[in-house]
Amino acid sequence: MRKLIGLVIVLVLISTLFSPLAVTASTEEEELFAIGIKFEQAFETGDLKTFEELFWHDERLTVFFPDPDTAFRIDGWRQLQGGLKGLTYYVSQLPPGTVNFEIRQPSINVMEDVAILTSYWIMTMPTPEGGMAVMQGRSTMVCKKIEGKWVIIHLHASIFPTP
Repeated sequence: MRKLIGLVIVLVLISTLFSPLAVTASTEEEELFAIGIKFEQAFETGDLKTFEELFWHDERLTVFFPDPDTAFRIDGWRQLQGGLKGLTYYVSQLPPGTVNFEIRQPSINVMEDVAILTSYWIMTMPTPEGGMAVMQGRSTMVCKKIEGKWVIIHLHASIFPTP
């Protein structure tokens, strides 16, 4: 009986010691998952303010977008901000509900103050010619906790190859 009580006490102590870590990991994963949701919503509505809140405002920020006109890396917050202004202006001029951006199969890997979010995505939106563009691809977001807030420090998105 003493062994059973001792085992229960040890298990309670161990669970008490590790429960804050479990809560923190869960909370951090929720915060990071929220970045993906906010990214979707900002894209669908052309919300520049939300995009600005998601990204690191530093010249070390790097981004690769699946833009056939710009195959080069975007270096720094100022360069990204200029591109985001154009994108959000275009989307904000479209009828509400015509842009759909959906993140699928998100995966989050937290390593202390850095996290990697990977996912697949599908996007539909009107084209300037009046048709609908449908694109599918994959993305990786590298986030870092800076001053208590998770921000995107690197984003790489690519379109699936066409057969």
